[in-house]
Amino acid sequence: VTKAMRALKAGDAVGVRGPFGTAWPVKEARGYDVVFVAGGIGLAPLRPALYQVLAQRDRYGKIVLLYGTRSPEDILFRSELEKWRARFDLEIYVTVDYANSKWHGNVGVVTRLISKAPFDPLNTLAMVCGPEVMMRFTALELQKRGVPGDHIYISMERNMKCGTGICGHCQFGPYFVCKDGPVFRYDRVHHLFERREI
Repeated sequence: VTKAMRALKAGDAVGVRGPFGTAWPVKEARGYDVVFVAGGIGLAPLRPALYQVLAQRDRYGKIVLLYGTRSPEDILFRSELEKWRARFDLEIYVTVDYANSKWHGNVGVVTRLISKAPFDPLNTLAMVCGPEVMMRFTALELQKRGVPGDHIYISMERNMKCGTGICGHCQFGPYFVCKDGPVFRYDRVHHLFERREI
């Protein structure tokens, strides 16, 4: 897609379909502490939800962003992270899998940050996006901390074609990621999510 987009010239027509599927539960999170857990490029899909929560800051409890990448060079939205860090009403923790000599922050997988983060697990709604293995362990760690499964939301990624649940390319057990997802409440899909190759 990006290759085709680069070939476009001014005045060329582009067709856009959507939006399809489900959104992050921003309204449902009102009154709760909100924890965003992003792995790698998973920060990009979570970013609009974070902006929406910050735009209505007084409707939420604590807001925490836990973000993990492979290396310091892979950190997305650096300038925005710096602006967010300057706020007094948002907690941000960043970690990398592999550090270089210039990195002075956390090293290790993002799930290690869950125990350090300041939130009330019984009054928290978590939104998680990243590689499936990262989301699987994140959901387990959040539950160990006391966050109920029905307060954890994950975003599934599948190859989508039709966008309406007809072609079956994005089937996830009995669900279709294009229309039933991509955002799923964890307690509804954990039995599928915990099995590999679905």
